[in-house]
Amino acid sequence: MKKINKNFLSIGLIFLFAWSLISCNSVGDDISKGTTWPPALPTADKNGVATLTGPELLLVPSSVKHILDSNSALRLTIAKEAPKVELAYFEELPSASFNGTGWSSWGDICIASDGKVYAGIGNHGGIEEGEAFIYCWDPSTRDLKKIADLNEITGASPGEVHFSKVHAHIIEGKDKKIYFTGTLDDGGKAGSEPILSKWTEKIAGGKLFQYDPATSKNIVYADFPKARVTATTKYDAERNLLYCALEGDPAYNDGFALGVFDMNKKEWIYQGVPGQIGMDRNFILDAKGNLYFNGRESFAHTGVRLKSLLEAWEKDQAKFSKADEGKLISASMLPGIKRRLNKEGNKYTTLWKYDLKTNSVMPTNAYFKSAGFRSDTRETKDGYIYGATMGGELFRYSPSKDQVDLLGSNFLTDGEYITVCDLSPDEKYLYYLPGAHGSAGFSGTPVIQYNIEKGEQKALAFLHEPMNKAFNYAPGGTYGIKVTDDGSTLYVGLNGSPSDSLRPKELGAGFGLTSFAIIHIPLSERSEK
Repeated sequence: MKKINKNFLSIGLIFLFAWSLISCNSVGDDISKGTTWPPALPTADKNGVATLTGPELLLVPSSVKHILDSNSALRLTIAKEAPKVELAYFEELPSASFNGTGWSSWGDICIASDGKVYAGIGNHGGIEEGEAFIYCWDPSTRDLKKIADLNEITGASPGEVHFSKVHAHIIEGKDKKIYFTGTLDDGGKAGSEPILSKWTEKIAGGKLFQYDPATSKNIVYADFPKARVTATTKYDAERNLLYCALEGDPAYNDGFALGVFDMNKKEWIYQGVPGQIGMDRNFILDAKGNLYFNGRESFAHTGVRLKSLLEAWEKDQAKFSKADEGKLISASMLPGIKRRLNKEGNKYTTLWKYDLKTNSVMPTNAYFKSAGFRSDTRETKDGYIYGATMGGELFRYSPSKDQVDLLGSNFLTDGEYITVCDLSPDEKYLYYLPGAHGSAGFSGTPVIQYNIEKGEQKALAFLHEPMNKAFNYAPGGTYGIKVTDDGSTLYVGLNGSPSDSLRPKELGAGFGLTSFAIIHIPLSERSEK
């Protein structure tokens, strides 16, 4: 009976998909060239904004409940009052871009000083068919509008490089104008063929774009070095400096150079050597203007790592001798030894520092036993920067002490991939969404509030099932979140896709349908009683 039902379901889906082809495209058209994307958002108002609230947002998914029930040491508090969640799709898209990844959002968003929010998306469409746009959410009019087409600004012609992603942070400059840049599907290959020969005099490398909210005009503000782009930036507003991880050197596809751009002088005041940055997806900026990044393991930390391995091995040997009288190593000990060697046997990630006064970089005393950090916050008044590691742990870093403290898993047992987090204005809470790269749905797309003083995680909502049910939309994670100055609202740029029943076969899970979420945090969930 199950087999018959599955066949009927397959036939129904095939019919539905075929019907969408006929209704959305003329005969003979490739679906990727269709113009009816995104699909209609159910229950949306005249501005294209749909609203969701109620106790369903607080239901713990069975996948999460199973893990919590099987490990009594795990703690995850659930909010008592559900937030109000508003959702809007990024619209005005020229094609469906069903290319496996499709429309996706890869970079952090920006709340400008006037309260408007800026976010970017791209179609992951390759060098010649790439498309990338910037949108603006105006909370006063409740409109999400496209305000910039990156390839239109460059005037890219067929055969020239088209930017297909917005991966770096969108920023508001000291002049109150908005700055952003585009990159490629794989920016690390920008200086290699066949991409290298497609750079031209007009578009020789990445561009730093400027949008003027007063005039709604876009211009190319500055150029990146030839055949170089960036997926990672950090802006120092006080000194008006833009830090970039420059990608594209063919010899260092997995290691990048630090670039420091003076926004006042419009010149690069520092360009490091390729390979100095390891995991390049984030920077840390402290209150004094010093920059930190994931770098190669220093000689000092090599010694620490090898000493740690030796001490662990000696402890294993002691256990082995006592348990087996020096004859054979116990089979029960092998998994633990293997895990330790795999986890700690690889190189540590030393935290390196760029010193503006000396215009040079140097290793710090701090390090990670993983590939380094992936997300971070501003420095708090008491001198700490918080974030998540590539290994799934929360951490805090003290620039004055030059010390990293690990704070435990960032979600459930093993932690999740968290690309961005933000502090509440009162610095009591850290906000983040676990599962950035499409895996969020497996744990219900949770919205987490971390109480810094108590070290407790609280789920403010689980978005996946309620959105699936209400909107036929499956949110798959985020690369951009920001908290408003009053701490009441969390803005989130979501990757997602139609629900399984409606997802075209060309779309990968978790991508293809980007959205903008406004999560109104109840006062009762952000105030201590």
